[in-house]
Amino acid sequence: MNLPPYRHQCENCGAPVDEVLCEACRNHDAGLFAVANRPLPKNSILYVLTILKSRLFWGLFVFATAPILLGDAHLNIVDGMMVYFSLFWFFIFQPLIASQFHIRSILLDIVAYIFTGTVGVLFALVVESFWISHGANLLLNSHILAISAIGYILFIGLTEEFAKQIIIVLIFLFNRAKKKVWSPLSYMMIGISSGLGFSAVENISYVQHGITFDVLYHSVGLGTITALTRALYTPFLHAIWAGIVAYGLGVVAQHGYRDWHLAVGAYLVAAVFHGFYDASLTHGDLSIIDVALSYLVFLTLLLNNHRRRLASTP
Repeated sequence: MNLPPYRHQCENCGAPVDEVLCEACRNHDAGLFAVANRPLPKNSILYVLTILKSRLFWGLFVFATAPILLGDAHLNIVDGMMVYFSLFWFFIFQPLIASQFHIRSILLDIVAYIFTGTVGVLFALVVESFWISHGANLLLNSHILAISAIGYILFIGLTEEFAKQIIIVLIFLFNRAKKKVWSPLSYMMIGISSGLGFSAVENISYVQHGITFDVLYHSVGLGTITALTRALYTPFLHAIWAGIVAYGLGVVAQHGYRDWHLAVGAYLVAAVFHGFYDASLTHGDLSIIDVALSYLVFLTLLLNNHRRRLASTP
């Protein structure tokens, strides 16, 4: 590889950089698993102290013991566990995004999580209640998949995907006013956090309904188990769908706040994935295919910058 004067190759991946490590590798070495990627002291005491100071120790320790802390603090265990499950996915997505570009402070992720968990969920509840009171159930409850899917896309998918983007649009408009241009991946990460906040609050409702179902129908935990199962995987789905739409907004910003059709297209794609998934839950194979395609689109967008960076390398 021919490098311009005064440039180096990244020690990890070989990309041409001005520093010893490329940006992605620097982020990788500064993330949650940084201690596992650095030289460790030979002295046993320093070795243990290094581990004790690491994010890997404290991050996973606090996360692993959170359920115990919730119980000891006498907090609502249902609410706490729904937040816990959603944060589990945050600790998976955040290092993944960080491996691709210089990630910002997580402050905006926290804001997006809380905002969408309150304002976004309330917006979706009001709009969906309006649709249902005006006959949406005729489509949603249809036994014909093609009909129910249309209903779920129009009344659930479009509504909830918009609700998760409210905070993203506000940030987008602020950046436009300040003439700031962020990477699409910055928007994607905030979108993921927004989706996780939405899922946490939504799943609190599902679990409470599940418990009520068990009490009323003496179903020996069937409703609760179903609701808890949803709590484990729906944060992943809400996160990737919101991430897809947010990435589209980021591309619009990167293109000088033009090409709005890209953001609209991403929004429609996410709404279709979301709606069809909800409609096909009783058709196990179809819902799995929907999840696979959703995740494929998400990863395709996430890794696109890396692909373009490699393509531009001589």
